[in-house]
Amino acid sequence: MRFLSAALILCTAPAFAFEPGTHGDPLEDEGYFVGCSSGEEGGSACEIHASGAIFLASSEGPSDPDAMNALAALPAGSPVSFTGDMISMGDVTVDLALNSVAPNPDDEMAPLVAALQGSWAKDGATVEIIGLEWDEIDTASYMISLGTGCTDGPDRGTPHLNLYQMGGDPFESICLEVVAEEAGKITLRDVDSGSEVLLTR
Repeated sequence: MRFLSAALILCTAPAFAFEPGTHGDPLEDEGYFVGCSSGEEGGSACEIHASGAIFLASSEGPSDPDAMNALAALPAGSPVSFTGDMISMGDVTVDLALNSVAPNPDDEMAPLVAALQGSWAKDGATVEIIGLEWDEIDTASYMISLGTGCTDGPDRGTPHLNLYQMGGDPFESICLEVVAEEAGKITLRDVDSGSEVLLTR
């Protein structure tokens, strides 16, 4: 998985529902709960967006039932801290054995993520943002990796959205600095070109 740094992999861990590493590479991360839906093989599948990836945990898999119930009880969009084992990985998706989850009320990016949710107009086109997924209808879809700078640049101290195109080059991203946020309008700046990107509704 291109967005998961080695620092997230757990070498040692306290007691969990299952021993980290039992079902795949263990990790600890922070992200945003998107929601749960009926699974293809029964039960439910829950989705967390974090580190530019979509983590999918199924109640029919090896995920801890208590952790799954705790996750499902949270409001959609909640910032969370979670641990688990990565069973398998795709382009931007990770099948996750969820080990533990907890609300993360100290997440400084949570207000921005909440403000981004929903439909926006951008250059005459529609952008739909759900969790950290940025979908430019009929054009391209991206996963957002949040930070205070561009992925390959210095820390700028301000919120940045690094957009990785699904199915695109895993080492290339569009870096957008958040310039201003107000009701119905978010102003972004493309760091590479300097051009303004305006989201309105």
